[in-house]
Amino acid sequence: MKDNMTLIKFFLTSFYAKPKQPMIQVLLFLAIIYVAIQYVVLMLIIYFIATPEEFLFYNVLLSNGVTYILIAYFAISVVFSQSDFSIFAHLPISAKRVVKSKIISGVVLPIMVVSILSIPTFFILLIEFKLGVAVKSISFLLVMNVVITLFLLFILSILNHFRTVFINTSVYLLIRMTVVLGIGISPILYFLIKNYHAIRIVLEKLDVSTISSLSASISDFLDIGYHFAMQQSLFETILPLSASQSFIYFILLFVLCFLLFNATIKIIASKYYEHGSLVNKVEKTTKVWRSSIKSTWINYLQREYWIIQSEPYFKLQAILGVILTPICTVIFLIFIQMNMLKTDWIANYESYVFSNMVLLMSCMNNISGTPYSREGKYYASSKTLPFDPQKIYVTKAVISSCISTISVVISYIILMIFGKGDMIMGLFLLSTLLLVFTYNLLSPLYDKKHPLLDWSNPSEAIKSNPTVLISLLYGLPLLIIMALLHFSLLTFGISQWITALFMLITSALCTITLIYRKTMKGYVDN
Repeated sequence: MKDNMTLIKFFLTSFYAKPKQPMIQVLLFLAIIYVAIQYVVLMLIIYFIATPEEFLFYNVLLSNGVTYILIAYFAISVVFSQSDFSIFAHLPISAKRVVKSKIISGVVLPIMVVSILSIPTFFILLIEFKLGVAVKSISFLLVMNVVITLFLLFILSILNHFRTVFINTSVYLLIRMTVVLGIGISPILYFLIKNYHAIRIVLEKLDVSTISSLSASISDFLDIGYHFAMQQSLFETILPLSASQSFIYFILLFVLCFLLFNATIKIIASKYYEHGSLVNKVEKTTKVWRSSIKSTWINYLQREYWIIQSEPYFKLQAILGVILTPICTVIFLIFIQMNMLKTDWIANYESYVFSNMVLLMSCMNNISGTPYSREGKYYASSKTLPFDPQKIYVTKAVISSCISTISVVISYIILMIFGKGDMIMGLFLLSTLLLVFTYNLLSPLYDKKHPLLDWSNPSEAIKSNPTVLISLLYGLPLLIIMALLHFSLLTFGISQWITALFMLITSALCTITLIYRKTMKGYVDN
């Protein structure tokens, strides 16, 4: 048992280490406090608006949702990481012990966070119910969170078992992320499909003129979710249980947790050495983009392509940069198509909202803000070898822009599928692509002067890097100015054709000016 605790402590300190930079530590602390306050305030709002039974239901629902998000974000990176293989492969420690310790360490932090967030809920339950009901509710809540955690890890362990079937790591990571999102979103989609008409009626009656009318609208929406859940067979079976029957259900849940826990260990451990050897051999191998074209620019582009290919985490960030904007586009267009956004302004300026949303989403990615930090130990080669700093700078902007361009083009194709594309949107597409490139020329400036190179885990180059936030200060003013300019033209009644042409010309002038200042005149520091 003592040896297992040592392994658990090793994984906890390895994967959940505090950021090194004091500023990031402060930001992380403030973010945690902010999220905790938001959660407590949300629960208090539900408490004062809904009935005690509805409050209890939504407390369980929100707790399960937070647990799922934390597991998807933290635990998966611990349990399915192969970075520890080089350490434990030659030690006399069985694969089952290693995997068992990884699962426990991956589950500990999310469950602890949810338990702490549930403390105010416990006192609220004491006010509304008896002590026995409060203890029973919190216990059931924590057990359900553990079941959700182990169920997700069990499903992903089966996917991990067939990891070698996938073409490369990027495809595997994309499918794994799709599975996680699919499992998390499917209950929400099921609820929306089954209660579409009821939700639409509530949205049509939505009144935000006063606090009381807003509270009534929120109460109606909460009532829809509660009554829908109570009609499901699972809740119809559990709620009328007596004390002895509830105890039996608790025992069954514990047995289910035990089975899921052991099954997950066996599935992952059976492929621990095979996958560990494969990942540490293949994923660390230099990948080269082969091209028959003989050009200096091709060589520089190849170098940037290789840097992204060098780490699976960087490839995953690139994939996220491609798919997030289309996902937001689909959600936005569904809301418009279903007439769920009852606002005349959005209906009148739909092209304005869409084009600026796509522009903002495609620019806000970690790829454009941290191109120099991602090089890590390879950064020295750009200083010691005869590389042109200006060409490195431009190719980094080009690679980031290519990722954003794919995202933007897919979003506009989706717009055409919804039957909303026209020549005006084509002009907005061109201006968006120009502004994306302009933004990607600005965002790496701070990272070039202050790159974070001393990292052991590739996620540190992005997640624990203050450059991600600071880079926004370089490019965000451009996006804000262009959005305000676009809005001003529409407000003064300028036709959409003239507005689109003016935005395209202005975007082209911004791009040409910045390219001239940053490349032709050699303003990039050596």
